Formats: sequence, structure tokens, C-alpha cells
Amino acid sequence: MLKSVLIILDGLGDERSKELSATPLEYLGEKIKNFNRLAEKGVTGLMHTIKAGVPPSSDTAHLTIFGYDLEKDYPGRGYFEALGAGLKPKFGEIAFRANFATVREENGKLIVVDRRAGRISGEDADVLGNDLNKYLREQGYPVEFVHTLEHRGVLLIKPDGHELSSKITDVDPHELGFPILKSQPFEGLDEEERRKAEFTARILNDILVDAYRFLRDHPINKERAKRGLPVANALLVRGAGIVKKLESFKEKWGYKAAFVAAGPLYRGVALSLGMDPIEVEGATGLPNTNIKGKLEGVIRAFKQGYEFVFVHIKATDNLSHSKKPREKAEFIKKVDDMLIVLDDILDEAVIAVTGDHSTSSVRGKHVGLPVPILIHSPYGRPDENKYFNEKACEKGGLGIIHGNEVMPLILDLSDRANELGIRTSPKPVYYIGSTGEPLKI
Repeated sequence: MLKSVLIILDGLGDERSKELSATPLEYLGEKIKNFNRLAEKGVTGLMHTIKAGVPPSSDTAHLTIFGYDLEKDYPGRGYFEALGAGLKPKFGEIAFRANFATVREENGKLIVVDRRAGRISGEDADVLGNDLNKYLREQGYPVEFVHTLEHRGVLLIKPDGHELSSKITDVDPHELGFPILKSQPFEGLDEEERRKAEFTARILNDILVDAYRFLRDHPINKERAKRGLPVANALLVRGAGIVKKLESFKEKWGYKAAFVAAGPLYRGVALSLGMDPIEVEGATGLPNTNIKGKLEGVIRAFKQGYEFVFVHIKATDNLSHSKKPREKAEFIKKVDDMLIVLDDILDEAVIAVTGDHSTSSVRGKHVGLPVPILIHSPYGRPDENKYFNEKACEKGGLGIIHGNEVMPLILDLSDRANELGIRTSPKPVYYIGSTGEPLKI
């Protein structure tokens, strides 16, 4: 049986841009020799993470690719963000993904000018986060706010003697020129759940109004305005999440699993599934991330006895959101140059490469187009495709698959898959090695 590596380049798929007359991957063509080498010796295709035309969020995409059912397993994005930020949400608490944002006042509304406040980072973001957390707590709100990476943060609301609900709407409109929204309960809730949701939404709305008034007048934002920089004068929150016990990756797929990721969301997803972190110095989740170190982390994990390693690379998505197709292509080329690090494990491991979704560097947003996928294994049946890009992979041997088919394919090509119908344990499993109790004589 083989070990396995799953490399996800966030937002890898794209649209054709006028600047490149191609997608970034198609523009690179023969220049990405290592990706192409894996594609030529492996099997390729396109993947709709959820289904055609549906732009997934990164959390729903990763959970689906790992083989989990969104209908019953999804706890809400905020839970993953909180775990990845080092928080330990307790039962009854509600966690949210938060962005520092730039807004303007207009007729009593807060109109979104920049959803990421110019991707604010560094000391400015750290100070704003710490000061905001202190201010909200001084106002008596039962909350914790933590700044994580660039413009991102986590807002955690605690029960404080009340019952809360995650069944409330996002306030982030996800588009520029639209107002921050009032959080409201979902439709169709029973009376008890609606009561809890109304209370939670009311607290959240109050917090956001007070946060705006505090951030608007903060000295850092006044200084940023003088320097012509986007001010971080509001919070956009989304993805209300609750504590949820998920089946571990080991239980589901039989692998002892580890992960290499810097972004809080991706760390949170992996941690929620019981994967162990492999820490890499210089892993930032940004274009300056230590790509070689991340891939060397795979080798290190295998030597430590892990059988599956998830590697997340974020900057492809960042550059797409910033509408920088050329820079996205240049970053992909840097990843390709470092892939040679994995040459020593080509005969002992399955190497799968894909994206969690397509992010258009033309529109600057997630889109519902499929992403290319390659799976290299000593086993299997290589196709005739020699290139790793959207157009070439469309003709690959995998055809068009869905995200929940990725893990079964990796399992089969690592010689770990159980035949359908074999039942050696009370619990249905997909992998070889799970058995019930031995018969005693």
C-alpha cells in the first residue's frame, strides 16, 4: 500500500484573461515542467468540487474533497476559522469569520468600498485587532475577537447565560457598493430556534455598529487616511459556526494524516478531522510563503510515520482575488520549480494536485468552473494528456469528476481501497485494514 499526498492550490482554476489570452495555467504551457511530468505519467481530468456552476467557498470545498457530507457534517465556517486561529470554541459558542473592511456612510448605511481594507496586515492589523477586542469586552459584550492573517480575523460570541443560534445570516454582502447587511434569523425555524437566532442576531448587529464607531475614530485609521491607505473601519462577518464533532480522517479513510497549511481556515478544517500539523518556518499563506519548506514537510511527515499529507497553498487564490493573472502564473511557476522536492517519493506515494475551486483573476471572485486535477501513482492507467491546465485536462482519462470522488480515487490508486460489498467490520468502511473482533476458539 502506498502513502498519499494531496496538494491543493487554492483557487487554481481560472478564466481566460485578455492580459494573458489564456488562463494562467494555459499561459504557462510547457514552462511548468514538473506539473506536466506528473500529468504525463499520471491520470488527469477536471473537477466540479460541488456541482457545475456552483462557486464553492473554501471550507465547503475542502470538506467535500475530503469526502464529507455538507448536509450533515458542515458546522459553519466560523468553527474552522476559530480552530485554525488557536481558539477552542466551547459548546454553545458561535464563531464567525471576520474581515476588516473599508466602508463609507451613506444615508445611515455602511457601503462597502473594499472588503479587505487593502489587505491590511502587519502591525496596523494587529493593533486594531487587539484594541477592538479590548473595547468590545469593556462594553460588556461576551465576545473574543482575534486578528489572524492580513485582513482576516475571528469573532467568537459566548452564551453568557443565554442560548445562541448559528441560524443567522451573514452581514457581508460579498460585493462592492452594497451596504453591510443586518443579520437576521433564517426562514423556516421553529419558535424556539427562532427566539435564539433573533437574540444572537441582535447581539451581533449591536457589536458591528459599536465596532464601526470605534474603528472609525481609531488613530491608526486616521493615520492611514492621511497616507492615502484604505482604512479598516468596519467588520464584515459571515459563516456562523458551532462546535461539531466530525468523524476523523483516520476513521473515514484509514490513513494516519498530517497537514501543512498556514491559513487559519485550512488549519481549522484539518484539525477538525484529526490531522496533525507539520509546522514549516516561513509558511505564511501569502505569495512569499516557503514553498520548498512546505514540500519538504511532506517528506518529514512520511519519515514520522504519517501515511497521508494534505498541503495547502493559498497565494493562487489571493492573486486571483486581486485580479493579477500574470502574478498568479508566476507564482504557479514557483510552485512547479519546487515540486522536484517530491521526486524521491514518486515510487512510494500517490501525488494528487488540484484546486479547491476556480477563482477568476478577471472577476476577482470564486466561480463555478471546474478545476484541473492530476493524480500520479505507480498504479493505474495513465492517459494521453501531457499538460496540466484546464484545456488539456478536459481530455484526460478521469473525465469530469466531482469533489467527493477525489478521496476514493486516491485510495484506489494507493492500493488501499476495499471492494464494494466486503464487510469486515460492523461499520461500513472504504479502506483495507478495518476489521471487527477476531473469532476466538
